[in-house]
Amino acid sequence: MKKLITMAATLAFAASTVIAAQQAEAPKQEAKPDAKAATGVAGKWLMSMETPNGTMNPGLDLKVDGKKVTGTLTSPQGEVAVAGEFADNKLALTASFQGNGGDVTITFAGTLKADGTMAGTMAFPQGEIPWTAARPK
Repeated sequence: MKKLITMAATLAFAASTVIAAQQAEAPKQEAKPDAKAATGVAGKWLMSMETPNGTMNPGLDLKVDGKKVTGTLTSPQGEVAVAGEFADNKLALTASFQGNGGDVTITFAGTLKADGTMAGTMAFPQGEIPWTAARPK
C-alpha cells in the first residue's frame, strides 16, 4: 500500500512538473483588442495623473470626427476645452486657459492601448508628467 501511495504521489508530482514546464515554454498570447479599444477614443474617460499637488483624476469627454478630436477636461477647478487629433492609436490634445500668470497651454500626447486604456504624458509650463485613462465603470 505504501508503494502505491508513493508511486501515485511521484506520478502526480511528475505530471505537475511537466505541465508547469509546458506552460512556461508556451508562447505568451498577446492581449486581444477589447471592443472598447475598437471604438477609438470617443466618449468618457477617467484620467489619473500624479502632479506636484498630488494625484488628480480629471474627467475627459471626447468627440471624434475623422481625425479631429474635441471635448472637455473636467476637474474640481472647472472645465476646459480640448482639441486635437487621433490617428494610428495616437492621441494629441491641447488645452488653453487663463491662469494666474496669463495664458497657459497644456498638451497631452497618448496612445490607445489594446486593452482599451490610454497612457501618455502631459506637458505644461512647469514640466511633464505621465497620465493614464480608463473608461468609467
